[in-house]
Amino acid sequence: MELAARIRWNSLFSLLSSGIRLFTNVFLFLGLARFYGPEAFGQFATAHTLSTLILLLADFGLDLLFTTEVARQRSQAGRLFQSFAALKLLFVGVAVAVMWLIPVVHTFSAPTRVLIYVFSFGVACNAGMNFFFALFKGFEQLHHETRISFVANSVLLALLILLGILRAPIWVLATVFAGARALGLILAAVKAARLLPLQAPKMNAAAWKEVMRQGWVFGVYLLCGTLFFQLDALLLAFWQGDYAVGIYQSVMKLVALVLALPEIANSVFLPLLSRYHDENKEKWERIGRLLNKTLWLCGLPIGLVFFVYGEPLIRILYGTESFAPAIPLMRVAALIVVLRFAWEAYGLMLTTSGRQFEKMIIVVAATVLTLALNAYAIPRHGVYGAAIVALITNSFVAAGYALCARIFFVSWTLEVRYLLPGAMTLVLGLVLWSLPDLSFGHGLLAAVAFYALIFYFAGYTKDERQIVFGWRKKQIA
Repeated sequence: MELAARIRWNSLFSLLSSGIRLFTNVFLFLGLARFYGPEAFGQFATAHTLSTLILLLADFGLDLLFTTEVARQRSQAGRLFQSFAALKLLFVGVAVAVMWLIPVVHTFSAPTRVLIYVFSFGVACNAGMNFFFALFKGFEQLHHETRISFVANSVLLALLILLGILRAPIWVLATVFAGARALGLILAAVKAARLLPLQAPKMNAAAWKEVMRQGWVFGVYLLCGTLFFQLDALLLAFWQGDYAVGIYQSVMKLVALVLALPEIANSVFLPLLSRYHDENKEKWERIGRLLNKTLWLCGLPIGLVFFVYGEPLIRILYGTESFAPAIPLMRVAALIVVLRFAWEAYGLMLTTSGRQFEKMIIVVAATVLTLALNAYAIPRHGVYGAAIVALITNSFVAAGYALCARIFFVSWTLEVRYLLPGAMTLVLGLVLWSLPDLSFGHGLLAAVAFYALIFYFAGYTKDERQIVFGWRKKQIA
């Protein structure tokens, strides 16, 4: 299959997979916020955030490493599955045990404690499902994940609507949420068995040592890479309570929603760039440059809408004055979104060139910085302090990635078609900000039209447009 077409199809499948999950999660979180209130929303968000972090412990970089190794050694996929699966089971067991211990060593509200135990089951199922998804990504067959996500989340969505109408207790919603992950695990295992003759996980100390020799860097990176972004929510739960978490997460869940796009880029381009780094360095760099520009062009309009129209977004989505304190946080979130989109391609280039250790050092330092700054900011300034700290640490990570990838950063960033959209976004932002009487709908329509023109005329060259939009078959070469 022609390369550009394969990228577009895999991007579509990854977009659909993430979109299905995100739609279901957004429906769940918005429903909780609107109908159960900030405190109940905070309880659910605390348990969900904790499960997300514990899930990273269950993964500890194994999925990412498994994908890259399968992409490089497809003929050895069966042997790789045996070694990685055995280690994966060990990490899942440790992760679930840790999650059970957390409510023992720290006092949470009773509803939050119940939710934590329910989500621990979901962690185990989610970890197994993601492991099989990593196998599919290694073979660049992302359509399997799309189909499984569609089935599991369709069942979940239908049950959530029914339970929401009945105003079921939150722990019932959490149980259904975890059960959908169990269904996904079963479906993924069945599909993986058809794709590859699966053998029982093998206890091989030598193989485990080799996997951990390579994988511990990925593990620490993924754990700290998520921890520095989500630690603030847990610290708010410890020091400010469920209500503060509800306010803060009402914004950060929106940030997480739009950050699905960089995650999709990771899913699609990780195996591709891993392979081309070994086979064709010139093509590897050209794909990375195009990815970097595309993410930048996607991040700018999202950041603009968050910054200028944070208030109507909060009121439309949550529909209550209880979430009014979240409105000022949207402007900080806008800057975080732009930073996250801007750095993703640099991080991926470092990973696929074997420089994961440098990324790990940066996010470990960012996690320490997050903890230190929040220890000062949250007790004094609450959710607003946490938001400013998040902006500082994200800026720190962006600067670190740019420094490590400076050979790309200078040439990519100083390109006219990179700088011009950024300058035009500032101008449009100032214009919309100076027109407070312009309705949200009209302003959003103007921004969409403006960015359509930017994408077409200012963002891409003629050859890049042909590759991205597929108007004629053209290899990235």
